[in-house]
Amino acid sequence: MVKAKYRVLDVLKQLVADNETNISTEMVATAAKITRGVTSAYLSQLHKEGLVRKYGTKPVYWKLQRRTDIFDHFIGAGGSLRQAIIAAKSAIDYPPHGFPLMITGPSGVGKSYLASLIFKYAQSNLVINQKAKFVTLNCADYANNAELLSSVLFGYRKGAFTGAIQDTNGLVDQADGGYLFLDEIHRLPIESQEKLFTLLDTGTFYPLGENQQAHHVQVRFIFATTEDLDNYLLQTFRRRIPLTIQLASFAERPLLEKYQLILHFFYQESQAVQKNLLIPYQVLKKIAAGPVAGNIGSIHNQVKLMVAAAYRKQATSNQIVVAAKQTNDLQLTVSYQKSENFDQILATQTQAGIDQVFSQLLFNERQETPVADQVLILRGYLHDVERSIQNFQLNMQVVTVMEARLKVALRQFKHRYGVPVNVNASSVTATAQLLATMLSGTQVIKQAPELQQLINQHYPRTAYLAKQIAQTLSEQSLPIAVVEVPVLFLILAPYLKQIERIKMLAILVSHGETMASSIQSVANNLCGTYIFESFNMPIDVSVKEISQRINNFVSEQTMTYQGTVLMFDMGSLSQMYKEIKPLLASDLLVINNLTTATALDIGLQMQHGDFKQLVQKAESYRNAIQVQYYEGLSQKQNIIVSCMSGVGLSNEIKRIMKQTLQTDTDIITMDYKDLKHTLTSHGHEYFKNTYLILTTTDIVQAKVTPIVNIYDIMDAVGEQRLQAVLSRIGEQKRDIDALMEKLLQFFTIEGISSRLQFLNPRIVIKEVQGITKKYEDYYHLSLSGKIKLNLYMHISLMLERMLVSNHNDSTQSLATPQKRSTQKAEFYSITKNIFHDVEIKYNIVVNDYEISLMYELLRDFLN
Repeated sequence: MVKAKYRVLDVLKQLVADNETNISTEMVATAAKITRGVTSAYLSQLHKEGLVRKYGTKPVYWKLQRRTDIFDHFIGAGGSLRQAIIAAKSAIDYPPHGFPLMITGPSGVGKSYLASLIFKYAQSNLVINQKAKFVTLNCADYANNAELLSSVLFGYRKGAFTGAIQDTNGLVDQADGGYLFLDEIHRLPIESQEKLFTLLDTGTFYPLGENQQAHHVQVRFIFATTEDLDNYLLQTFRRRIPLTIQLASFAERPLLEKYQLILHFFYQESQAVQKNLLIPYQVLKKIAAGPVAGNIGSIHNQVKLMVAAAYRKQATSNQIVVAAKQTNDLQLTVSYQKSENFDQILATQTQAGIDQVFSQLLFNERQETPVADQVLILRGYLHDVERSIQNFQLNMQVVTVMEARLKVALRQFKHRYGVPVNVNASSVTATAQLLATMLSGTQVIKQAPELQQLINQHYPRTAYLAKQIAQTLSEQSLPIAVVEVPVLFLILAPYLKQIERIKMLAILVSHGETMASSIQSVANNLCGTYIFESFNMPIDVSVKEISQRINNFVSEQTMTYQGTVLMFDMGSLSQMYKEIKPLLASDLLVINNLTTATALDIGLQMQHGDFKQLVQKAESYRNAIQVQYYEGLSQKQNIIVSCMSGVGLSNEIKRIMKQTLQTDTDIITMDYKDLKHTLTSHGHEYFKNTYLILTTTDIVQAKVTPIVNIYDIMDAVGEQRLQAVLSRIGEQKRDIDALMEKLLQFFTIEGISSRLQFLNPRIVIKEVQGITKKYEDYYHLSLSGKIKLNLYMHISLMLERMLVSNHNDSTQSLATPQKRSTQKAEFYSITKNIFHDVEIKYNIVVNDYEISLMYELLRDFLN
């Protein structure tokens, strides 16, 4: 399997072979059947890798890069060591004769190999003569004999020492015109360092025993060491070396490069045994994660021993399986008959992972598994991808392009269909990463057609919307059926139940270029979900043409609706009904009065009741009026009680306060959402008669008046604050003490249970404890008794409140979506899964507003 960027390279090669000139990005995109943005990202990646070159500005044209790069053989040259290799090339090419460089790093990281590649690069680029030599010396071999080292390095004259029977050239002379590589340079004695920096300055030196005739050479130097240079080398010597390249240890290498190094050694061993190797992915992971004492050399030995052990047992087999294969573990194939290709080997895991996740999604849809489980499968896959090699295989430029285009598509979708998707949510990035992952391999996912068919059956309205997003995205290289899956499960899943609860079909038809779609946008957004589809028709359109458009739309629907509502702006009512009714398998209501107000009224009514009720109320419009005759919240001194868990708890606290307090203070209960809105939209004057606000959570809005968390009064500081405020309004100490006693008595588990009028306290408390335990397990929390008491009360009363007041009604949800942080987005998603079983049991929906309240209770503990 070839990665997508290399398929783009193949397309460019074909265009060049076809004698095409001035090949633009658009031409490559058309030939590759990939969108222009993605093609541009791949071409930019290929350009960085030195495989293509570009010229021109607007437009940019592309050519193949004919020259090969010796450094391509050095793993990491295009990754973590890219800047180091660029610097090395500068050292080689710098006129007139380059400059010396130092390579540092632990033993076994490839310093000698890199030095040899620098020499070969200089040869291949004609910087030095093809016959020039690469001479090496390990200074450690002569560390205890400075005079011998000097003679080996600089040569000597006859009679310079006992046994010097003739003039002998040293390594410096041998390297003339080429490279001299001095390894373990920290073992070079000071005397030799002094001679060496003179050579670096002047290009001249004196052999041992020579003091009259200096030798002149043109040598390029590469030095290497494992030690701290400041502790061993003279500063005068160090200043002659302008470039130092640091090679990281194996443990410090990026994960992708670790895998490439390991696979490189497996490839070498496959060549040695002349057999293909099958390597379980877990083996690759284990080697990459394990402790490494001798760096890359020890990794090679480890691989060699593993292959040797497997070969001993399987010598007669056509291929060798390295180590034991785990159940369902992916196997990577290293072929000795093919050239070394890491991308091809590693890409097999990407495709296998996608196939596996689509197979699991398909199996679950066959079993009609809840959508929450499907979301967890995709999120779990992406969670694993972030921590595996697949993440490093991703072309992040393609992810960026895909995410940008997805956000554009979602903004258009949100504007038209009113589903409050957050275009900046982590799920959008995750979807882009998944689509980019699928682009990097083959786009043939055999499970996709059946999976799409089942999704259409189980979530017909949401599947229709997912298709609209996929079509707007226009990713030609990925089938619509493939794109729909992550869009539905990762982006639309939080809104799925609200979308699917609409059992009627609603169509808006209007003459003009934008009239119907404009009304659709306003009505859907004010309803907070997908109600209407719209068709903008030309002024001179016939009824038959309208019916054909509607017929095409109806044929896309995969569910039987209770009824269909058709609203249009002008024309014959009876003729329209006569044309449309035969197309439908349900009742039809035609309304010849399309305005924003009527569409909104119909949309709101469609979220309640059935089709028959809608017909009866089709001409019923309601008006509402609000009256206020004084300025401010209240004309009397007052205390506001507002509990996040609802007005029931607020009223109970009000009752206790009325029983115990003696002053003529007005106790006002407010809905928590209304209180927060009031605090943000009014100034201090509005609360001039408010002495205290009692809540069940901390509010960080402007401090217009003292705000006390009811639960804080269980602590000494909170009790003192409450006593101070009540004393200021004239309450006696004995009455305040009585109030404290009543409140503390009320806020116990028994007190919570006594407030549950419909739910069985013993059962619901166990469920609430289980829910709290799931949060603790997921976030690794250990909540205090006070915090747990808060949660038990809130969740218990929330379930009762939603069950009794039918709070799962979509109109009760928080209408204004807010931008969420990554932490908050994760909390919303996890909460939907945690409450999944309870939602089914009680037939309720924990909507975004309720989740936001849970988040406010827990956010300080989530870090």
